[in-house]
Order: sequence, then C-alpha cells, then structure tokens
Amino acid sequence: MKKWLADYRIESKLTFLPDTPPIKIQIGESEITISNSSQDDPPNESLAAQILVLADDISSAEALALTKMREFLHLLSFTTAFGFRISRKRFIMDWSPGVVVREQYAYGHDDEVERWPDLKEEYFSTVQEIERSPHVNSLRTALRWYASATHAAVPEDQFQYFWFVLELLAEITKEKQLVADKCQACHSDLYCPKCESVSQHRPFAKQAIEALLTRLNVAPERQRDLFRIRNGIMHGDTREKIEADLQRQTPEFEIALAVDFIGQTAFLAIFNSFGVKQSQMANIVFGSPDSYVSRRITMKAHMMVGMHGDPEKPLLENVVLPKITAIKIDAEGNPLVAE
Repeated sequence: MKKWLADYRIESKLTFLPDTPPIKIQIGESEITISNSSQDDPPNESLAAQILVLADDISSAEALALTKMREFLHLLSFTTAFGFRISRKRFIMDWSPGVVVREQYAYGHDDEVERWPDLKEEYFSTVQEIERSPHVNSLRTALRWYASATHAAVPEDQFQYFWFVLELLAEITKEKQLVADKCQACHSDLYCPKCESVSQHRPFAKQAIEALLTRLNVAPERQRDLFRIRNGIMHGDTREKIEADLQRQTPEFEIALAVDFIGQTAFLAIFNSFGVKQSQMANIVFGSPDSYVSRRITMKAHMMVGMHGDPEKPLLENVVLPKITAIKIDAEGNPLVAE
C-alpha cells in the first residue's frame, strides 16, 4: 500500500505556546502531527494537523484520513475538555518515498460568509406578540433547544436538538388519561384475568411523543422513521448506517431531509403551544428557510504534481498548492459580480 499525507486546519480555543515544535503521535498505522497554524491562516483556524495513512488509492486514503483525524479530535476533546473541529481540508497526496510526480487532491473552499438581507421589522413585531403569550415562560427551554438546532453545524446534532423540543413539549402536553399496556409480541391491549380488566398506566415518554406527533398530523410511517433515526443516533450508528437503513424504504433519503422535517415539526409544536389568538395572526410573520442544514461548498482538484527537494524524503514545506476559487454564476453561466 502507498503512504498518503492529508493536511487540515483545525478550529479550537486551545493552542500551543508560541514557538512550540510540532507534536507527533502514532495511532495504529497512522501518524498524526499537530502544531499551531501559521499567520497566513484565517484567525478562526488555530491549529494545523497532518495525518499519514496507508491506502491503495487516493479515494480510499481521503476517506480513511478524514475518519481517523475526526476520531483523533474526538479523543483530544475528551482529554482536554475543549472542542476541536476540522475547519478546512487543504490537500491529500501520495507521500511514498521515491515518487517524483505525485497524485494529489487539492481543495478549495467558498470562503464567502453568506449574509441574507432579509431581516425585517415584522420579525421584531412578531417577537413582541409572542412575548405576550401566557405560555411563553414554560416554553423557554424548548425555545433554547430550537435556537441551538438552527445554528448547530452537524445535522445529527440538529436532529437531536429538535428532538429535545418534541420531548419537552410532549411532556408538557401529556394527557393525564391512562393508556393500556401493550403486548410485546402483537401490541394488543394486555388483559389481566385476575383483575378482569386491561392493565393501564400513565403515558410513557415514547407514547407521549407519538401522541404529540399524531396531533401534528405526522403519519405513522413518518413517526416510525423519526424514532429509528433518533434511536440510531443515540446508539452510536454512523450517518451512513442510518441513511442506508432508511434508504431501503425511501431510496432518496438523506439525514438533511429528516432534519428539515423534524425542524418544521418542532416549529409547529412550539407555535401551537403559544396559543396564538386568531386576532394576533395578522401581526405575526415567520421566516421560512429552504433548509435548516448549512452546506459549505468545497472544490477538489485531482492532479499529478512535482515537488521540490529529495523525492525520498518529502517535506511539508515543499508542497505547492494551487489556488482554487469558486466563481458564482447565474442561470446562463455568466459570472456574478458582487456590487
């Protein structure tokens, strides 16, 4: 197998002291090097990290390096109690000794921070109207989880935060009426011959959520899928495993679709809980984004490149990277120029 070197930039509040030499560690067959980032890197990128992996081809190396780097950063977060996140992939290339022309993926990113000039005065009037609701204080925690979901960077985190909203509201609105215990095999009501009655209990958390989703007109099969996704996340399933499981019934399924659906459902659940009067409806306006999930554009160039220095001992400082820039175009293919 060939050696491959992948280079990343990392976001974290934790950094090394100035002039600290790079730290190298061996994890299995992979070698990881981490150091402070350079002054040329964006201010949010505090660390630079490289990983050496063994793989047969560049596509396999790309996937393996990213997985191993994420696993390393998760452990580093655990040991330091600080967060670490890959902010940017720079390149991955053949790092085998003696190679003169090396295979490389070089990455470019859409660094333009999106700003939407759609903040309207009506939104602030809506906040005023909602603040008049007698139920708003009991919904503060649900609103906090909803807000956390809207700006979370990972779709699985967004799903969980929206799920917390549903759990909280299901508990708040849980009916006091007893429900029947169910048979584990056929799910029919359990009848006790001695008591000559059906065994009953207060709704469990799952039943309360099901009742809330039913009141929100969520179809039973969609409820089933939401629980499967939630259970998969809680049991440590990867995104790929969760998506593959759901794609057996819905081939076009991806986690982003589930995030958008549960986000809309959580919004409706909160809105209904406010008890907004019909007379207030004319004074309230809500935004409607295309998606709750944030997507960042990354470009990738597949190249064969040479390097300075000794081919037997490739060095990071001898890597030459192209500058890859995204040019936004209109429907006719004409470049869009910012005013």
